[in-house]
This record gives sequence, C-alpha cells and structure tokens, in this order.
Amino acid sequence: MPVRLLALLLLTVAVARAAYPDFSGTKPHGGQRGAEVKLTLTGARLADFEDLLFYTPGFQVKGVQSVASGKVELTLAIGPEVPLGNHLVRLRTKSGVSHARQFFVSPYPNVEEKEPNDDLARAQPGALDQTIEGVVQSEDVDYFKVTMKKGQRLSVEVDGLRLGYGIFDPYLAIVDKDRFEKVFSDDTILHRQDGFCSFVAEYDGDYYVMVRESSYRGSGNSFYRLHIGSFLRPDAIYPAGGKVGETLTVNFVSARESFAETVTLPGEPKADFQLFARTQASAPSGNVFRLSTIDNFLEVEPNDERESANVVPPAEAYALNGVIGKPGDVDYFKLSLKKGQVLEGQCLAQALGSPLDPTVRIATPTGGDLISNDDGGGMRRLDSKFKVTVPADGVYTVRVRDHLERGGANFVYRVELTAAQPSLTFASPDYTVNDTNYRQFIAVPRGGRMALLENFTRSGVSGDYRFDAPGLPAGVKLLVDTAPKDLPNVPLVFEAAADAPLGQAIVPLRLLPTDPKQAVVGRLRQVYDIVRNGNVIYYQGIEYRLPVVVVEAAPYSLEIETPKVPVVQNGVLGLTVVAKRKEGFKGAIRVFMVWTPPGITSLGEQSIAEGADRCEFELNASAGVTPADWNFVVMGEADAGGGRIYNASPFAKVTTAPAFVAANPIPLAAIEQGKAASLVTNFEVTRPFEGEAVARLVGVPDTIVIDPIKVTKDTKELRFTVKTTAESALGKKDNLFVQVDVPVGGATTTHRVALGSSLRVDAPRKGAAPAAPAAPAAPAVAGKPVAAAPAALSRLEQLRQKPDAPKN
Repeated sequence: MPVRLLALLLLTVAVARAAYPDFSGTKPHGGQRGAEVKLTLTGARLADFEDLLFYTPGFQVKGVQSVASGKVELTLAIGPEVPLGNHLVRLRTKSGVSHARQFFVSPYPNVEEKEPNDDLARAQPGALDQTIEGVVQSEDVDYFKVTMKKGQRLSVEVDGLRLGYGIFDPYLAIVDKDRFEKVFSDDTILHRQDGFCSFVAEYDGDYYVMVRESSYRGSGNSFYRLHIGSFLRPDAIYPAGGKVGETLTVNFVSARESFAETVTLPGEPKADFQLFARTQASAPSGNVFRLSTIDNFLEVEPNDERESANVVPPAEAYALNGVIGKPGDVDYFKLSLKKGQVLEGQCLAQALGSPLDPTVRIATPTGGDLISNDDGGGMRRLDSKFKVTVPADGVYTVRVRDHLERGGANFVYRVELTAAQPSLTFASPDYTVNDTNYRQFIAVPRGGRMALLENFTRSGVSGDYRFDAPGLPAGVKLLVDTAPKDLPNVPLVFEAAADAPLGQAIVPLRLLPTDPKQAVVGRLRQVYDIVRNGNVIYYQGIEYRLPVVVVEAAPYSLEIETPKVPVVQNGVLGLTVVAKRKEGFKGAIRVFMVWTPPGITSLGEQSIAEGADRCEFELNASAGVTPADWNFVVMGEADAGGGRIYNASPFAKVTTAPAFVAANPIPLAAIEQGKAASLVTNFEVTRPFEGEAVARLVGVPDTIVIDPIKVTKDTKELRFTVKTTAESALGKKDNLFVQVDVPVGGATTTHRVALGSSLRVDAPRKGAAPAAPAAPAAPAVAGKPVAAAPAALSRLEQLRQKPDAPKN
C-alpha cells in the first residue's frame, strides 16, 4: 500500500473516531467590535475542527490557518452590530460539539501584556482606548503606565472571573506617581468579583493601573482583560426598568456622578436586556435593565415618613422605582388594594447592579404588618421576594429601606407588585454531579439520534402543548413534539438523515399551546455554571436557546426490542437494548434510560460490555401506573478512542396495563426451625388468562426452601410449603412478596403481589429432638396428590404446647 494512501486512511479513521471536543480556551479571550482578530483555540480532539458556534449573530470565521489535535488557529470577524460584553461560543468538529465558553467583545483593540511589569519602574506603557490581555501568576502584580492630562478621565474595568477559567478574584487600582492608590476596586455588585473604577487626573503626567489577585494568589489560569479608557462607568440605571415599547429618559448612575439619556425600549420583554450609553463613551459592558408590561411610578421626595408617602394611582400591577439616596433614608408609597388580591412582589436591586440590600414592608390600613421581607433567594439572594393576599379593601403602605440603613446615589431599586402570572418553562436536568454543562446540547449523528430529558415547571398553566423548534439544521427533525398536560417531563429526540450535511444552529426552542385560547408560551430556561469549584458556584448564566449540530455517523447504533407483553401494575418487565456495531468498533457502551413515565422506575444506566451486543433494564411498575402506550428511548455514550460519541435509539412502544392477578400479604406465621409448614393467602384473578401461571414466594434466604406453585384463572388461594433446616437462620423475614408469571400471548407478564408478607423462624422447643438436615422432597406420584405440610402454628398455639405452659 502506498505510504500516502496509508496515511490518508489512518487520518480518516482518526477523524471518524474523534468526538466531543475539549474546548479549554481561546487566546486572546475576546476582540474588538467591528474588527478581525487572530484566535488560537486550545483543547483536545480538535483535529476535525469545523466551525465556531456563537449564540449571538454577527460572528464569522473568515479563515482557518492551521488545525491540530490540540490547537486551531483562525481569523474571526466581529460585526459592528455585535453587543459589547460576553457571548457564549461552542467549538464544533465533524464529530462533536464542546462545552460553551465565554468570549468578550470590547470597543477597543487588544494589546498583549508583556513581562516584566511587576513594579512602577517597569510598568508596561499603555494608553487610553485599549484592552490589555494578561495573566496574573502567583504573587504577581501587573502595572501599566498611562500618560494623562489634568482633568482627563481615566476609567478601567477588568474581566477576570467572568472569563470562566477558574476562581480568580482580581484587584484593580489607579496609582499616582507617588505610589498612592487614588481609587481601587475589588468586588462589584454588577460584575461580582470583577471590578471597575474611574478617576479624574489631578496633574499632567503618568498614572499607573495595577492588576493583581486580591490575595496575591494567582495562577496560570488567572487570565484577565483590562479595559482602559475615558468612559463613564455607571453602577446602575434609574429608573431600573420600563414598559416595553416606550421612550423614556433614564439616568446612568454611579456613587459619584450620573448622566441622562433618552432611550426607546424593545417592543417585547427580553431576558437579561442591557442598556449602553450612546451620548457618552460607552463602558465595555452594559447595565441590566428590567423590561415589563407595567407602567412606571417614580418616587417623589420627600417620602421618608408614612404621612408623606407617595400616593400611587390605582392599577392592576405596580412598578415602584426609587433611590435610597442617603444613609437612613426610607421610602414610603400608598397603594389602594382590594380584598382577595393575590400579589407576587419582588424588589430588584442587586440583580440590576445596585448595592442596596432591600427590605420591604407592607402595612395594613391600621398600621399592622401584612408582609415584611428581607432576602428572597435566587441568584441574587439579597433581593426581596414575597407573595401576599390582601385581607381587606383599603390603602396599604409599602416601605423600602436598606437592611443596614446605608444609602447613596446608586442605591436604586424597583418594586414590582403583580397578580400571579402564569408561566411555563422547561429545562434539562443535571446529568452528572457538579457539572451543569455535561450533555446540555444536541449533537445528532448522521443517520442517528440524540435525546434530552425536558422537565416542565408550570405555574397557573394547564393544557397540552407541543414543542416548536424553528431553524433546525438541514436534515434534522424532532421525532415527537407533544407535551401532554399530565406529564412532568418528556424525552426530546432529534434525528438526522443519513445524508444530512454537517451543520449547526442555535434554536429558540419553545412550547406552543394546542388550545388557541391559551396565550402562555413555554420557554427554555437552562441554568449553567460558568465558574464552579465542587459544590460552590461562583458565577452562573441562563440560556434560552438550544444548540443543535449535525456530526459524523456514530460507530454504533442502539435499538430497544419492543416487548411482546405489557408491564402490569405492581409488575416488572425486562427491556432489552441491542447494539449494532460498525466494523472495528468493540468498545463498551454506556446506555442511559432517558425517561420513564409516572409510575415506572428503572435504573438510570446500564452497560454493554466491550464486544457485547446487549443489556437489559428492569422496569418496575407501581400499583397506580396509568394503563397506556408509552414511547421509550435510550441513549448511548461510548469512547471510540477519541472521546465521547452519542447515539440514541428510535422510540419503542412499551404498554402499561392493569394486573391480571392480586393477593393480600401473607399473615405473619411462625415456623419451628427444622420443621415444615404452609403459608396461605387469598388469590384473585382480576383479568382472565389462559393456561397455568407460576407463583414463587420471593425474599427468603436459601436455607429456607419454598417450591413454586402453579395457578390458573380458577385458583382462589396461594398455599406455599415452607421447609426449614437446622441451618435456617432464626428470626423474622420481612418484605416478602409473591412473584406470579402469567402467560400472555406466548410470553409472560411478571406480577408482584402479596407485598409486605413475612414469616418467622423460631428455635426448636425444649426437649424436642434435634432438627434433621433438609431432605429432598419426595416426587409426586402420578394421579395421587402430595400430602400437604401442616399449617404454621401461631405464636399463641406454640406457647400452649410448651410443657411448662400454664393450664386454663
């Protein structure tokens, strides 16, 4: 074989077996809006790189310069319409898609940090309007020299923790020529551990921007993007929200200064909406702004006493906006409420960048407490959240203050009081411990499938829904789209045609009601971790769209063998999964049970051993499982030599049905060690069947012999012969049950009846002959019944037969 052909074949095999790329990072970690940037992607299993998958439109890979297993070099164009700040991106190869990473867009060009710059004397020269890409090693301090004119503004902002590379708490300061820190920033409400600060130069000359880890730790993963400019950096916006579609004036506020702008809001609510300054030099990141359908009410000072409370016009819902402008400030509002109104309230402050730790009190017309709330939980747990039912018509007073009685120009808040709003969201569960990103995507192999479980969260919403997945990649379809009203979750299975082109899409998956009168649309709401260390979550995000990609065909496929019989109430059923392997692939396959309907339980995972072709799940049905036909699906995960490869089975119908037989628990009976006895309970045939069924008493140790018995549709009781020996352990045997295998259509359905049965083995009576070892049972004589063993004695009867028992 020619060497070139052999090399090509080896490369083809390597590419076919690559999967689930590991995307460890980019260098640089962002780029300038409206420009091109040379990017180096690092990770593993990148040899079959195809493209980058951004969640935000406006990014384009213009060219790929080099591709290797651990590194890809390319040119990325960032459109002028791309918003400033962080954006989610995944790396797609021909055979998989990576976890998401953060990529930042800045108004400034990138500059690379150069060591040594750990002292003012060796500070790296810098300038306004640039973004410096650097890293803080252990005990490292980085200095950058910026020449300023008196009265000129120097503003700095750092992206550190938000880059998502680990636990990094940057400390930021502006230092003068005499080494005095003029301003500094460690943590901020808006960006958590990432800081920002601003200073107006007091002289012509050099100032220094310092970046370090707050505790002088640092590491090779303590990357940062330092933005240096003359921008105004607001902490928050007042008012903190507005009505969709309206034009209003807002103030961008910080602790020391503010500026106003007129903005026109989008026509529909949008999660995580941000505002950026337009009349001033924009900060490198925006400010969160609340969009709603409620008219704003803005506080008017003085309103720091109940008697001077602002009177709010009556409305169906309220949005009270205010500022706790100084330490000790309190704001009061008067609302006219009606008896029976159920209001859901929240005071948004820290979620919007405000340092306020709000406490909210609603007082009754007579001054008593209706509700008093401090922290309400959630991602920003210090914000207030509550629910209240109005007891009587009247004028109620709302009081807002800071928990520690602080205040300032940036202590803005927004109290929303609305009637309970119906909502429907869905999300996939965490598929492994401490990793919210694992399998949170759809990578459909050509000719195969991938599945996710979607859990529903309904609030005041009922009725049937269907999934809508617009904009899927070519050749991809959603197999079943129904979301029945009585199910808490459903499996979502996507399938790709064998000839589907490799491709990608960010899909705005949603739930649409089947009833045209229902107006609520269900939305995906997937919470994912950006920085996490074990159980400690430092930084999270929420995504509302689903990444869907088409990848190369998997080296295996799975299929569920359709059961010939139903799984009955209080029954069990073996569900066999068969694997078909492509030539050369022999690896083990993890098989996940994606979903089970209510009333059915199963182990979540089985394994098909290396070289084997099947595994089996045991389905266990409760007594109350609903008789119906269900679509079951399993998904495989295998390592074909280069990472994880996923492929799901087609749907297979599994039927749940009423039981054919029933029986009460066998009453507790005592058997003397070494003796035999009978255990008896009633037997009911609830559905006729043909032929003979086999009943077994299950749960006793091997030293107790209980032969199975045969029953028919005419059987009225179950009578088991129990044989004990000298080796039979003394004591009570609990949680016994009877397994009945009933013939149905050439197969058997397995029932579990007489649940909770028990028996007890007692020591031989005093003076009784030693128990003999168990003897084999005598064979039955044709045509002659076998004599039944004596029934087990109750405890009272045993006591009466003792030689020293009292006589009546």
